Amino acid sequence: MTTVDTQKSIMTYIYTKLTGDDGLKTLVGGTVRVFLVWANIDAEFPYIVQRVDITADDFFPMRRATEYIDLWSSSPNADEILAIRKRIIELLDELEFSTDEADTCRLWLQADSFIPEVEPGIWHYALQFNLRYYRRSEAGAIISR
Repeated sequence: MTTVDTQKSIMTYIYTKLTGDDGLKTLVGGTVRVFLVWANIDAEFPYIVQRVDITADDFFPMRRATEYIDLWSSSPNADEILAIRKRIIELLDELEFSTDEADTCRLWLQADSFIPEVEPGIWHYALQFNLRYYRRSEAGAIISR
């Protein structure tokens, strides 16, 4: 049985959800830039960085995780980053989805806050979402061993 990485599957789903949203495209000026873990040097503002930290649960097919979404903006005030924050929460909070590798995925907002930056006019806002899912393809591979 061939399996695609479950983490990659979930992150790809969220990436596609963010980059394909017309409301978010409008807020960022056309192209939603989403980077994995760290943005490219001199990335054009505004942009989003995502990562996920996964932990095991007692029930082996289930996993708990934290999805981190960091927003970055360069503007004279916080209006742009707060509008982006609002739209992302509308898209992801209480979202339920499945992929070929992960079943019954559920995201819900855990925490969010500004992160102080030393550079004037650079805004950084962090969102953390709880994530719970069943690792469909990996569990099948484990059982068939």
